[in-house]
Amino acid sequence: MAAIESLDGLSAIELARELRACADRMIANEPEDIVRLRARKLDTGREFSVWEYTIGYCMNLSDVASVLRDQVACAARGEEAGDVVTLARTMERLCIWYAGQFETTGKMTDTEAILTRCAACFAGAYDADVFCDLARGLERYLVQLMFWVDRQLPWSAVSDLVHGYRLRQAASAE
Repeated sequence: MAAIESLDGLSAIELARELRACADRMIANEPEDIVRLRARKLDTGREFSVWEYTIGYCMNLSDVASVLRDQVACAARGEEAGDVVTLARTMERLCIWYAGQFETTGKMTDTEAILTRCAACFAGAYDADVFCDLARGLERYLVQLMFWVDRQLPWSAVSDLVHGYRLRQAASAE
């Protein structure tokens, strides 16, 4: 992705392209936000809830972006009523809110900067094609970020905690 500092100069179309390229690079390269979050976990030893909230934020915002993108596309084709300006304003507000959540919960400054720029671009994304392109780029970025968060979760320990407890309870009842 372009340096985080250079995001302010990107148009919605350029930002969408950069988000897709970033998602492609994240397939093999861990994002700096994840590196920093993992380092913080090692320092405090108690960040499970941060990972859980973060995966939820990724999942929820990518799902909403997908739904609104589809709604805009349907409205542009005349299949259903919809106002691109209102939906763009909704995405702008969602990006602002989630940017704050990523920063507050996980100190994920790169993701915060990306969402802040997305918010500014959605504020003027009144063309259905531009809106859909930016929403799809954001979805791809968030889904790839979610994969990295998922890799950090101690699923075997969680499974043992849940299922191991049940197995121990069943064994002790016999």
